[in-house]
Amino acid sequence: MNLSKNKEIIRQGTLVAVLLLEVVLFSYFSRNFFTFSNLINVLRQISVTGISAVGMFMIILLGDIDLSVGAVYAFVGVICAYIFRATQSTVIVFISAVAIGTCIGMISGFITAKGKIPAFITTLAVTSVCRGTAYILTGGTPIGISNPKFTVFGSGYVFSMVPIPVVIMIVIVAAGFFLVGYTRFGRYVYACGGNGQASRWSGINVDRIRILVFTISGFLCGISGLILAGRLGGGLPGAGDSAEMDVITTVVLGGTSMAGGKGKLWGVILGVFVIGVLNNGLTMMNVSSYWQQVVKGIIILIAVLFDIHASKTS
Repeated sequence: MNLSKNKEIIRQGTLVAVLLLEVVLFSYFSRNFFTFSNLINVLRQISVTGISAVGMFMIILLGDIDLSVGAVYAFVGVICAYIFRATQSTVIVFISAVAIGTCIGMISGFITAKGKIPAFITTLAVTSVCRGTAYILTGGTPIGISNPKFTVFGSGYVFSMVPIPVVIMIVIVAAGFFLVGYTRFGRYVYACGGNGQASRWSGINVDRIRILVFTISGFLCGISGLILAGRLGGGLPGAGDSAEMDVITTVVLGGTSMAGGKGKLWGVILGVFVIGVLNNGLTMMNVSSYWQQVVKGIIILIAVLFDIHASKTS
């Protein structure tokens, strides 16, 4: 136990060191990086990933994975853009985004749990359906909306200073800490991820926990999708392309075991900042998005190798 805790402390300390190193290097190579406006921009950018990472964290705790995150963003954005054009209502759009995301998550969880299908296959199918439907509905053409009632979700401010997406992220992360760390449901998630069969023998309804976790994740993806649509100024069928890579990377980088049952949410939040600052810094240095994907892929491999090594020696 002490060895495991020491490794966790070392890992999170390493993440903090990496984050500080990123800030120093990017501040040196880009004079506009360490400015108030860009720091606010970084917070706004990571909010989408940070919100979804809370749900992905619980999914990976179960030993599952969700590959549909980016496609759900696009689908939610497109549908909400159409709904806003018809209603001009901020409230209806928000309720619609949450309802759509929640339903998609529930369906993914139900098929995975009751159909005994691996989550990566289920969510890969959901990815194709959501992304394909988004392109069919739009004909591949973005649905531009400049009305502040719609864009407020992605570009609005509280007290003219704090971005609304950041406020939403803080609330959701706080709720995630409480749910995972201080409720029976959170303990069940860890238990089911650690040993599903033993959890069944002890009376835990593993299928119900899995469905609930995917439903929560879908709910959060719905919010993230609406925020992204607001930031982009409408519904784009190609929105969120490879977004799941960022979300999964932050969770794994934060120390959550891909085998399930091990991980801390605060480590995931550190991972969100590391990847968010990396994306922002590389973009400001005009590094190609293709090379950014290569870097993140390497990071995932390193994090997983570290996880496997830690599991063998613990």
